[in-house]
Amino acid sequence: MMLRAALIASACLVALGSAEASTRAEACAKKPQSEWMKIEAAEAKAKEAGYQVSKSKISGACYEVYATKDSRRFELFYNPENVQLVETVAK
Repeated sequence: MMLRAALIASACLVALGSAEASTRAEACAKKPQSEWMKIEAAEAKAKEAGYQVSKSKISGACYEVYATKDSRRFELFYNPENVQLVETVAK
């Protein structure tokens, strides 16, 4: 019975993660990559907000910036069309 409860809880967490990613994707780019701003613009936005950027990458239709602030790690998701912050995930 405990194993079944654990499996159900795990499935719920996976579904929740998928829903968050889906919502994030909806808030990100709709245009082709050729019309996106440069990823350095997202990094600059994070630095302006006081983050120390370690790396960045394209994640689906978003820019994902890995950064630290106040000794905490974060993943920052930006819309690459206008470099507006879409989501912040503390790690």
